Amino acid sequence: MKKLIKKKGIVITSRDYKESARMLTILTPDGLEQAILRGANKINSKNKSFAIAPVEVEYIATTPSPLSTFTEGFILSNYTQVKMDTEKSLLFSGIAEKVLMFAENIDNKTQFYDFIQSILQQLEITHHPHVVLNLFEIKLLYLLGISPILNQCMRCKNIENDYAFSVFFGGTICSSCASRVGYQLDVTETKIWKYLYLIKMEKVDEVFLELIAKSQVSLDETIDQYYERYMDFTSKAKQIIKKVS
Repeated sequence: MKKLIKKKGIVITSRDYKESARMLTILTPDGLEQAILRGANKINSKNKSFAIAPVEVEYIATTPSPLSTFTEGFILSNYTQVKMDTEKSLLFSGIAEKVLMFAENIDNKTQFYDFIQSILQQLEITHHPHVVLNLFEIKLLYLLGISPILNQCMRCKNIENDYAFSVFFGGTICSSCASRVGYQLDVTETKIWKYLYLIKMEKVDEVFLELIAKSQVSLDETIDQYYERYMDFTSKAKQIIKKVS
């Protein structure tokens, strides 16, 4: 006999499943889970709102056998602005893609859940959504255990105040080495990367995001190269974002 379990989660994606149902992929404090939401595609369905990602919900589901059934729920955060704003909605697709790809590679599931919750809260209210995407991508590297070294030269091991950034060397390189080998980010651009990497999520506010945006530094290409080199991952969502932008 199936038991009912009360949970909290963020609906990351939903897709058609048989007749009028939807298959939800939900990020929970225990990791990614899937649940069937019956009747969600019906015109007058009360369940439709649970299937429009992203949405954070408290819900009751049956135990998997083999799949859970989403029986009832309560919306905690609807992320209305993310859904209504074309740019934010598009950028969320880049976040969702990496959540689906890497969630199971992260050991501390609760920490990851709290991180994604904070990122979506910032995306909801910010006027600088692309900075939030870069913040997510750079901080995710730490959770994946592949974050670049940012406090010494990865080529000669010297320590100085200002560094360039090299994807090939997996972190910063000193000015002397930078003059001899290629690098992706200059000193100013590397400092922006470090600000995004080092800031605690509870300290992130609109003032900080605006300062980063005003720098007009583009980190996208370097971020994408880093994921390709160290995770063998190429983002299809980011390719679409670039075309639209």
